[in-house]
Amino acid sequence: MGISRRRLLLGGAAGAVAVGAGGLGLVEARVVPGRSVLDRAVGRCDVEVPPATVAPGLQQTGTFDSALRRQRVSWVVAYPPGAQPGAKLPVCLVLHGYGATAATAIGAAAYDRHLATHVAGGGDPFVLAAMDGGDGYWHPHDGDDPLGALLREFVPMLAGRGLRTDRLAAIGWSMGGYGAMLCALTDPQRFVAVAASAPAIWRSYDEARAVNAGAFASAQEWARYDVLAQAHALSRVRVRIDCGESDPFAPAVRDLRDRLPDSSVVRFTQGCHDNAYFSSVAPDQLKLVGVALTGGVEMTGK
Repeated sequence: MGISRRRLLLGGAAGAVAVGAGGLGLVEARVVPGRSVLDRAVGRCDVEVPPATVAPGLQQTGTFDSALRRQRVSWVVAYPPGAQPGAKLPVCLVLHGYGATAATAIGAAAYDRHLATHVAGGGDPFVLAAMDGGDGYWHPHDGDDPLGALLREFVPMLAGRGLRTDRLAAIGWSMGGYGAMLCALTDPQRFVAVAASAPAIWRSYDEARAVNAGAFASAQEWARYDVLAQAHALSRVRVRIDCGESDPFAPAVRDLRDRLPDSSVVRFTQGCHDNAYFSSVAPDQLKLVGVALTGGVEMTGK
């Protein structure tokens, strides 16, 4: 008797799980070991990524010694095409996921290419800026304060380079999606927009500890930085949250949706917890950011 293609794929996926498929995809995919293999086998991860054919603009990199992170931190600033250092452009902070760095924060979702396409289509220009946040879920914890470094060290450094930091936006994927929301909750007077792709959030401290024991040091730390409990405060900023229907964090994101003042800002579409999905929703997220940040700014240096 013949075996259908789908049955064969399912069998292969199960076998892959048995030999340790948890290494596929991003680290957070371990929430449901092997699930990504099954989802890919049956096509649940297939997404259409909008073309980003416009060449990105200038990108600068560097480091600074962070007192709050107690280490040297790398950073990346990506300008839209035509802009040069010294341009008085507003800033969208880009927060990376677990196991990533500033070097991949922007490139993983092709934010720089989507920004170039956005500006070429008449969208408001702005700068993307990322720094190393480590694997501590962006909130302050013993011996390392990535959130403080981001807001109190990195942002002033960007202002010193001529960028406009009176109004900020934040965009992030996975752990960085959680961090982007945390930015807005921490400084609601400055942040005007937040966009999160598949934010890595949990519904309880026990759930977080079972998946990533290092994410929160204690139940008290969890409670202090639990974005679900503070979701109502996100009404002060423009918000867009995207999540794949096959993403392991989808159940927690649904809970977040139910707690937000406007549940329509959360969108579920086909997809998994991977760069293809993050890139597929990037154009709409960047459009939200561009509208929220002030437009009509200079594209040339001082």
